[in-house]
Amino acid sequence: MIEVTINPGPIKLTVPAGTLLLEVLKQAGVMIATSCGGKGSCGKCKVIVSSPKFIPDTLNASEKELLSEEEIKKGFHLACQCHLNQNSTITVPPFSLIREDNSKIKDKVKSCLVNDEFKPAVSVKKYFLKINPPSLQDQRSDWTRIKDELNKQSNENNQTWKIPPAILGSIPQLLKDNDFKITIVLYKDKVITVEAGDTRREMYGVAFDIGTTTIAGYLLDLVIFKEVAVDACTNPQFKYGAEVISRIDFARKEVKNRQKMQQELIETLNQMIFSLSAKAGIDFTRIYFAVLVGNTCMHHFLWSLSVENLALSPYIPVITDSIMDDSRDLPNFCLIPYAKVYSAPNVSAYIGGDVISDLIDIVIWQRKGITLLVDLGTNGEIVLSKDGKIWACSAAAGPAFEGARISSGMRASEGAIDRIRITPDKVDYRVIGQTKASGICGSGIVDLMASLLKLQIIKPDGRLVNQEECPLGISQNIIERIIRGKRGNKFLVVSAEESATGNPIFFTQQDIREVQLAKGAVTAGIRILLEQARIKPEEIEETFLAGAFGNVLDTTSALEIGLIPAIPSKKIYSIGNAAGEGAEKLLLSEEMRNIAEHLSQKINYMELSAHHDFQRIFAESLFFNPMV
Repeated sequence: MIEVTINPGPIKLTVPAGTLLLEVLKQAGVMIATSCGGKGSCGKCKVIVSSPKFIPDTLNASEKELLSEEEIKKGFHLACQCHLNQNSTITVPPFSLIREDNSKIKDKVKSCLVNDEFKPAVSVKKYFLKINPPSLQDQRSDWTRIKDELNKQSNENNQTWKIPPAILGSIPQLLKDNDFKITIVLYKDKVITVEAGDTRREMYGVAFDIGTTTIAGYLLDLVIFKEVAVDACTNPQFKYGAEVISRIDFARKEVKNRQKMQQELIETLNQMIFSLSAKAGIDFTRIYFAVLVGNTCMHHFLWSLSVENLALSPYIPVITDSIMDDSRDLPNFCLIPYAKVYSAPNVSAYIGGDVISDLIDIVIWQRKGITLLVDLGTNGEIVLSKDGKIWACSAAAGPAFEGARISSGMRASEGAIDRIRITPDKVDYRVIGQTKASGICGSGIVDLMASLLKLQIIKPDGRLVNQEECPLGISQNIIERIIRGKRGNKFLVVSAEESATGNPIFFTQQDIREVQLAKGAVTAGIRILLEQARIKPEEIEETFLAGAFGNVLDTTSALEIGLIPAIPSKKIYSIGNAAGEGAEKLLLSEEMRNIAEHLSQKINYMELSAHHDFQRIFAESLFFNPMV
């Protein structure tokens, strides 16, 4: 066994010699960027290893390729490639840590969720009952007394009220201790719980959008239909890879890994529920309904369903129906045992309940004309509707738009450049948190691409030009930022002196190729849906950009690189986390849940890989030209 100290902290732990450093960090609860899932290809998990007998030559091929000479001298290793064989001190630099990304939620809660388009009608109800005590003249059972009073209160003559035996067993003492005054909590005709006294004013529900990268949570007051707290945190599965395929690979390695993925999700949901409840100043046991939406893979991980076939042709999920179950059926979930848990229906392996939730939010069934919705994330989900018909596909965009697989890429958190404008004379950029820059997030990457294309420093085919090829009018300051590297040209965005890491921030030819592949996948998906519906791009009447990335994306930049159809910008709407807002509507309305079920069966899903002309359309879509 060896002793390991992790800074900042310090965190001390004992592990067997030979343990992979990444596993040590996981055991210590240190969330570190591993976009590639620990394959040693992204270079994001840089840490400093200090040991009595540190030998630089112990670096493997991946480390030698991805670490600079200066970093090697300082003792940097890649956590996913380094095995510890002696007592060591590990220093995790700030730029390697996963930081919370709150771009998925708004800072302030909504004052009210009722409007002309949406009228809530919750399925959870509370009744305060004053029960007549038993006597020799009135020997009705406790449950019969409750049912009789419940029928009076609810103006129903319902003889089918249902109550779980576990709750039934608590009633005699509860009645005795509270002067026969109790509150019954119902979901439709089933008792969820019985509470002492009058608790009618305390009735809450929680909605979660479980994204591949970020989980957003919303606590709702079910009496006045108001958000009372919002929260967001990193999906704990991020350490297994930035995209779902890496996580599926991990889950397939061992049977226990699937349960591990489920439990990590549930533990995070629990922590978010505690945080939301603390923010709102409520008792979390007063939360009676949870709605969970996410892509099909996150849905399967949550319910511990097999994910193997999601990654293998013909890509078949275990289930696409919605699930309505008791809280107790999610192992160790913190809500009371008979609270209701609902997960939205999926459409296919790569169109999940989060997309259905998007469509609920924009009331797609009421929209006339031609509507395009693009949810830009690790998978680019695309939906097209025309006069009641709906088509959908999923584009394997990969995580480039979220900063992964980009040499200086990072999530939209503190230290990330999220806005860039390059003129012939200078580079201007904005950093989240107004600190020194640590890297570039997705919106900054698209801005950078658009600026360099406009200056003809990047050609439409994605080639980054040499200095001597720069057009007239470009200043020497900009020209000298183009540097010839071992793997092609790269553009200096931020100098080493100006960066938070002490390393320069470059945008490389390989980075451009990653963006090109992501952009090409999304553009090809849109073009194929338009072709299927026999619609020309200019006929689109409105485009909705959903998701955290879509919310911060500059639409002008997106149009300039050809990511979305070239329609007037006034017809393009960034709608933020539509999946989260749709989840709130699913929480508040059984009618919306019924519509969700209908939509999931109505959507015409197109598998892009099966399209007869996909390769040609994809190849054409790699060019950075306006989509017309």
